[in-house]
Amino acid sequence: MATIAWDSPVQFLKGVGPVRARALTRLGIDSVGDLLRHYPRTYLDRTNVTPIRKAVTGAEVTISGQVLTAGERRTRQRRTLQTVTVDDGTGVLFCQWFGQSYLLKQIRSGTKVLLSGRIQIHAGRKQFVHPDFEVLDGDESRLHTGRLVPVYPLTSGIGQHWLRRLVHETLPAILPDVRETLPADILRDRGLCGLDQALSDIHFPDGAAELDRARKRLIYEEIFFIQLAMGLRRRDRDIQTGRRLDAPGDLTKRLVSTLPFELTSAQRSVLKEILRDMRSGQVMHRLLQGDVGCGKTLVSLIAALFVIEQGHQAILMAPTEVLARQHGETAARFCDPLGLAIATLTGSTPSREKRQILDTVHAGEIDLLIGTHALVQDGVSVPRLGLAVVDEQHRFGVQQRGKVALTARDGTPPHLLVMSATPIPRSLALTLYGDLDLSIIDELPVGRLPIKTDLISEADLPDRHETIRRELRAGRQAYVIYPVIEETEGQDLKSAKAEFKRLSEGPYADFRIGLLHGKLRPAEKRGVMAAFTAGDIDLLVATTVVEVGVDVPNATMMLIHHPERFGLAQLHQLRGRIGRGEHPSHCLLVSGRWLPPETFDRLRLFCSLTDGFKLAEEDLRRRGPGDILGVRQHGAPVFLLANPLRDARIVEACAADVRRILADDPVLQKTRHRVLRDGLEGPQARYAGLAVTG
Repeated sequence: MATIAWDSPVQFLKGVGPVRARALTRLGIDSVGDLLRHYPRTYLDRTNVTPIRKAVTGAEVTISGQVLTAGERRTRQRRTLQTVTVDDGTGVLFCQWFGQSYLLKQIRSGTKVLLSGRIQIHAGRKQFVHPDFEVLDGDESRLHTGRLVPVYPLTSGIGQHWLRRLVHETLPAILPDVRETLPADILRDRGLCGLDQALSDIHFPDGAAELDRARKRLIYEEIFFIQLAMGLRRRDRDIQTGRRLDAPGDLTKRLVSTLPFELTSAQRSVLKEILRDMRSGQVMHRLLQGDVGCGKTLVSLIAALFVIEQGHQAILMAPTEVLARQHGETAARFCDPLGLAIATLTGSTPSREKRQILDTVHAGEIDLLIGTHALVQDGVSVPRLGLAVVDEQHRFGVQQRGKVALTARDGTPPHLLVMSATPIPRSLALTLYGDLDLSIIDELPVGRLPIKTDLISEADLPDRHETIRRELRAGRQAYVIYPVIEETEGQDLKSAKAEFKRLSEGPYADFRIGLLHGKLRPAEKRGVMAAFTAGDIDLLVATTVVEVGVDVPNATMMLIHHPERFGLAQLHQLRGRIGRGEHPSHCLLVSGRWLPPETFDRLRLFCSLTDGFKLAEEDLRRRGPGDILGVRQHGAPVFLLANPLRDARIVEACAADVRRILADDPVLQKTRHRVLRDGLEGPQARYAGLAVTG
């Protein structure tokens, strides 16, 4: 194959063409560089195939054999179960998959297969449950066997053998011209191999040592370039002159004096950090973390009053209309007695009302503007903007976060406070939010009762429904949560719409029931939430639209169906909708199906922990950080290989290197740092947009 460029369209590689190119696009592969950055998700160790007879219980092994039988049946829970038996001449292995009927199109009687998994014993028989497998179609070259064989994420229309061969044939054509992205001194001091060697070994390593070397290099590169981009953002921020807000005022004191409770010591400490920033003369860029119910919103409201009492305006941006309106109601409850003007603006605000709000804000007659991403649309002008607050910031892209600062029209950037109820461990915060100072509220208000959490089966539901009915008869309220709005073919999941009807006609026929999901019109959502908040709905059937922003202290029970569909952090957010009042609360996770051991362990862990920081760290450790930074709309997930929790030492090394480089060369002008500028423009271009604040 002739030499090809990193940014060449993948469509023009031999054997691809327009049809397969469209399929590759679904995997995020548009260019040759994307193809080489499409790293294997695992490897099959085909250097050592174990005979079935010698495979022992609990061992991770690879088995090669011929399929004897392949079939499908339905379980008592109406799920499909695919069963395959494999013979290798030394014994028979039984394999099971749940809900994966498409496998039977690939695995048929007589097919030769290679399977990898953990040996279990059931009814005296050796078995695999959900093993990785590959059909051996006669192509027994060195590429597919006798080595550590890469296994790639796939999509419809893309086969494992075909993609593996495409990568294998592309590598020699591009590696000679791959540009290094890291300076020579970093490669030397950190003991890293070159990019060309790393790309070769991550796909087709000769052994475990070569694979480890490639992973170390590529993980370092990912973390380094995110931190470099964030370091450049921070440099950009630090040279900005901000509003110095140090005039005396009494709004904040009046608000605090009217609270029916004392601020926690953590809230007071965080407020000191925020007010110190806003008095400094530099622009504040601060991340406020805290568990569900710790009082972040009140802290942000006090910060807003500090700005307002000095003649400026503030905005608060939330990711959903439900949360925005909840913030509006909370702010009105605290601030109306103080004579402040507050308005709420969302995408569903009627045109006439929207124009009135925008005109009033532009005239300086609105002190605090609350809303969704509608606040950063064209036409929104806040002339005296002193503070912008972004709530649940992980739901916004970094660029959206930066656009908030552009809402001011007098040329002076506002102070920025971003908040998150998804706690982020230090190693991850150092990587993803290196442009922000960090504050943490690490205690809950006095008197907050812990929420009891249990994992139950469908068979337990009748008794649990009776428990919920007793709570409702006592005047309390409850939630029932489902992962989907409507039933769809091929998904064995209970849906909010269908279950709302069943519950209304069955166990809760004597109670007032509401339905809330994302497809309702905004006015319908507002009506349902207002009724639930007012106590006119006893039981709210909902999807995860209630994950944030719903504050009903009278709600004490929550039933979550199919909890295996949610991550630990999301389950914790959902659970945080109860336990907000004076009465004991109970969260029930309902699973009506067989759960893989790792999923069962994850849910049991959730039941045993109520600390959001510990749960978030465990969630990130198990699932990886994914797209926490919020740049997927720009074409790539943040992390391809790295996990800053697992790779904490590399995080610290990258932070030290970035600090040293930017201290010596703040804008990367020196010749020896040309490689870094080229890296941000080429192989690491997906991070380039993070390096500017807008």
